[in-house]
Amino acid sequence: ISSAASDVYKRQVMGLGGFGESVARELMRLGHEVLGVDIDENKANQLADHLTQTVIADATDDSALKEMDLHRFDATLVAIGENIEASILCTMHLKSLHAKEVWVKAITPTHHKIAEKLGADRIFHPEYEMGLRVAQTMAHPNMLDYIALGDNCFVIEVRPGEVLEDRPFSDLKIDPEKVRLLAIKHGNSVTFQPTPDYRLRRNDHLVLLGEEKALRHFTESL
Repeated sequence: ISSAASDVYKRQVMGLGGFGESVARELMRLGHEVLGVDIDENKANQLADHLTQTVIADATDDSALKEMDLHRFDATLVAIGENIEASILCTMHLKSLHAKEVWVKAITPTHHKIAEKLGADRIFHPEYEMGLRVAQTMAHPNMLDYIALGDNCFVIEVRPGEVLEDRPFSDLKIDPEKVRLLAIKHGNSVTFQPTPDYRLRRNDHLVLLGEEKALRHFTESL
């Protein structure tokens, strides 16, 4: 990988299947340098022009990992598909070679426990987490995104109905004891603490904080 300014992060993605590819491409879009690694020559070659560098290698081979000079990378993602054994071996070698930060895509609860025992820094379950997100979106159709804060408290992003277009923000009738408006998003611009006479525009999004029941009641009224 070519040298870069100190504020450019270097990431490594082990496994360039659908999930690994999407992570690697998004990291590139965000301005990171990305090394993609896959044992499949076709996958590595397909992404050669889209990532900083790709390597055809067996991520379960500690000798191959040693040659990658792991200390250069701020974080490594083990995104190996359905092969749990390969994912575990790769994680074990990365930790034994003192990779700075190891993120692991876990496939089963047992896989999660093993990765945890091996010292993985972050473990996540994309399919489970996406399932929760889809369920929340189906339950609240006008919700665009959400963050669960715990204790049944959420930050959500919603799109108000067109009937509110060009109406003042005060018409929303938000109960500040139950729901807090954190910001109004419009494209790439964000307005914090809008004044009561702020007029809602087409494609404005509201960023709200509150308990699930109160948020649901409020969003159903939009």
